[in-house]
Amino acid sequence: MNKKAKNGILLALLACALAGGETAFADQVYELNPVTVTAQRSQSSDLKTPSAVDVLTHSDIQKTGATSVQEALKFTTGIIAHAQGPRNISQGTMTNKVVIRGVEKGTLVLVDGVPINQAGRYNLEDIPVESIEKIEVVRGGGAVLYGSEANGGVINIITKGERPNLVRAGFGNYGIQNYALSAQAGKLGFTATYDHTGKIDHVSSPEGGRPQGMYFNIRRGEHANFNARYDFNDKLFISHSYGRNSDHYLYRWDGRPYSSTNSKTHKTIVYPAANAGAPYKNELHSTEENLTTLHYDDGNLKAEIFYNRRDQKSNNNNAGTYPYMGKKYNYNEKYYDSSSYLDETMGIDVSNRWHFSKGSFMLGYDFQREMEDATVSDKMAMGKLTKGTFHHYTRNMHSFYGQLAYDFTEATRANLNFRETWTEADAAGNKYDKFTPEFILMHDLDKNTMIYGKVGKSFMMPTFTQLYGGRNIRGAADLKPSSGTHYELGWKKNVGKNAWRAALYHYKIDDSQEAKWITEKDGTYSIHYANENIRNTGIELEWTRNQSDNLSWHAGLTYSHPEKQEKKVSTAGKETSIGWHDYYGKIGGNLGINYISGKLTTAFNISYLGRRIRDTDPYPSMKSQWLSDLNFSYKANESSRFFLNIDNLFNRRDIISTSSSTFYDLGRNFMFGYEYKF
Repeated sequence: MNKKAKNGILLALLACALAGGETAFADQVYELNPVTVTAQRSQSSDLKTPSAVDVLTHSDIQKTGATSVQEALKFTTGIIAHAQGPRNISQGTMTNKVVIRGVEKGTLVLVDGVPINQAGRYNLEDIPVESIEKIEVVRGGGAVLYGSEANGGVINIITKGERPNLVRAGFGNYGIQNYALSAQAGKLGFTATYDHTGKIDHVSSPEGGRPQGMYFNIRRGEHANFNARYDFNDKLFISHSYGRNSDHYLYRWDGRPYSSTNSKTHKTIVYPAANAGAPYKNELHSTEENLTTLHYDDGNLKAEIFYNRRDQKSNNNNAGTYPYMGKKYNYNEKYYDSSSYLDETMGIDVSNRWHFSKGSFMLGYDFQREMEDATVSDKMAMGKLTKGTFHHYTRNMHSFYGQLAYDFTEATRANLNFRETWTEADAAGNKYDKFTPEFILMHDLDKNTMIYGKVGKSFMMPTFTQLYGGRNIRGAADLKPSSGTHYELGWKKNVGKNAWRAALYHYKIDDSQEAKWITEKDGTYSIHYANENIRNTGIELEWTRNQSDNLSWHAGLTYSHPEKQEKKVSTAGKETSIGWHDYYGKIGGNLGINYISGKLTTAFNISYLGRRIRDTDPYPSMKSQWLSDLNFSYKANESSRFFLNIDNLFNRRDIISTSSSTFYDLGRNFMFGYEYKF
C-alpha cells in the first residue's frame, strides 16, 4: 500500500471516529485510576501503587479485537510480543512470548493469582478473552512477592465471577473462525470458545532458521477452551480451565541456491534449485492443558490450592528431501520422529495480613511440586522404529515471603518485601537456595501526585529441559539460577481528565539461561543452554486522557538499551565470553483512540518497535515493526451487537520474531461477527 492510500484511510477513519453523537455505553468509559491487586498483593489504586502498572479491562480488550491474551497485550507500553507464527499459532514447546523490558525469560503469568508457568512456558496464545474481567501487567522484576520467573514482570489474568449469557460467532479471511458461548446458572458460570485459522503460506523467511533454505507454511491452527467457575460465596470459589490447541506446519524448500559449510567437518551442503517447492517436513504440534484452582480471599487471609497439567506433543513427518543430493522421496518412504512433554505442577499458597496503627505486616508460605515426563525422539526410518528416551523429573520448591508496610507519615510510606526460596535435591543433586529482598519508598507530593523509588532482587530457576536436555537440546546439569538486581524511580500524576506516568529503570541479571545453537560433528544442529548476563536501562512514559464519556485515548513511549553478554559454546560444551551486544528493540511506542458515537464504538490501536537487533551472531539490525488494529462495534439493542475487526490495517509484512528464525505477521485480516445476549 502506498503512502497516499495509507493517509487516505487514516483520514477516513478519523472522520468516521470524530462524527458527532451521544454515548450509549456508560460501562466503556476509560478509568483513569483503576484498582490493582497484583503489584503489592493487596488492593490499591493505580495512583498509589509503587510500580509501573497497566490494567486492561474486558472492554479495553474487546476494543482491540483480540481473541487471546497474547494478542491483547501487543499494544501495551513496555511489552514486545515475540511469536513464531501469526494469530496465536505456535510451534509446540517454542511458544509465543511476552517480553517485558527486554527480558525474554522473565514473564510470570498468573490466573487469579495462581502461576501457570511450566518449563519456562505459559501459552498466553491459548487463553481466550471471554472469561477475563481484567488483566494487570506489572513491569519490572517482581520475584520477591511472586517467586521465580518474574525477572521482567508479572501478568495477572483475573477471571469474571458472574458470566454474561451470550453466544458469538465471527468469520474472516485466511479461514478465520471464532465462536464463543457464555452462561451463568446460579453460582456456576462457564465460557467455551473455539478459534480456527486456515491456510497461510510463506510465514517465514528461508534465510533464517535451522536448516536454511526453506519456508514454513501453516495448514491449520485450532484453539479450543472451556472455563468454569463456581462461587460458593464472595470469599471462596473453585475454577477449572481446559484448553487444547493443534497447529500444523508444512516446510518446503525455497529453491534459491543456498549453501553452508560445517565449521568442524568443512563439508559444504548445497540446496539446489531442483528442490524448489519440494516438501521437507510436516510438523503437527498439540497442547492440552488443565488448570484447577480452589481460591479463598477474605481481604486479609488468602489461600490457593492448585493443580496444573500441560501435555505437549510434536510429530514430525519428514519427506526425506536430501538437499545436498537433490533427491526427493515420496511420503510412503518418509520417516517420522515424535516427542512429548507432560508437565505437572501442584501447589499451595497461603498468606495473611495483620494491620496495626502505622501499617501492616503480611506473611505467606508457598509450596510447589514440579513434575515432568519427557519422551524424546521416537523415530521411524524406512520401516524401522527406534524408541526414544523417557525421563521423569521432579522438584519440590518451598518459599516463605512477606511484606512490612509502614507509614512514616500520611504522605510518606515504605514497603520492605522479602522471600526465602529453597528446593529439595533434584535428579542431578541440584539444590537451590535464594533470598530476595526489595525496598520501596513512596511519597505523595499532593493528593493527585506520587513519586516512588525501589530496589530489589529477582531470580529464576532453570527448567528440567535446560538442565537435562530434550529434543535437539543438550542438557547442562550445572546450569545456575539467574539472579537480578533491579532499580526503578517512578512518578504518577492525575490532572483532571489526564493521567501521567513515568518510570526510569535499570537492571542487571546475572546467569540468565540463554539458548545457543551449536554445530555437531555430523553437521546437525543442537541447542545448548548457557548462563549469560543481560542488562538494560530505560525510560517509560504514558499518558491517558478521558476527554468525555464519548472520547478517550492513551499513548506510551519507551526508550531502552537492552544488552546481552554473549558466550560462544563449542561442540565440547565449553563457554567463552565475547562481550556485550545490543538485542531486541530500543524505541517503542503505542497509541490508542476510543470513540463512541450513538450505538457505534470505534477503536484504533497502533504500536511501534524500532532500532531492532536480531539476537543471533552477527547481530544484524531488523526493520521497524508497526502493528495496527481497527475495531468497530455496533450495539443494535440491549441484546444484539455487530462487530468488525481489521488487523494489520496497513498490510505490512512485519517480522514478529527476534531469534535466528524469521517469522512474519499475518497480512491484513478481518473478522466480522455477531453477538447475542440472552
